[in-house]
Amino acid sequence: MPDTTGLNTIDQLIVDLGSANVGTQSRGPCGLLLEHLRSARTSFLGSMAGEYRSSLKEARESVACVDDKNARTEIKRRLQILIGD
Repeated sequence: MPDTTGLNTIDQLIVDLGSANVGTQSRGPCGLLLEHLRSARTSFLGSMAGEYRSSLKEARESVACVDDKNARTEIKRRLQILIGD
């Protein structure tokens, strides 16, 4: 059985950002971050490791939209763990 820790983490980040419905269009200041997380999710499910990692890196670069400094730091930390570098 494949390790779904990454998928669970991505799903939780999407929920934490207030967009539990993965299939909807992104709105608001963190729309780009949500799009990158959704892309990473799709790449994970499609076993596309390169695209998965690239989407996570793009998400990390887009995390500035999160106003709360503590939340922003935590999201960056979780993304860094998923990226693994």
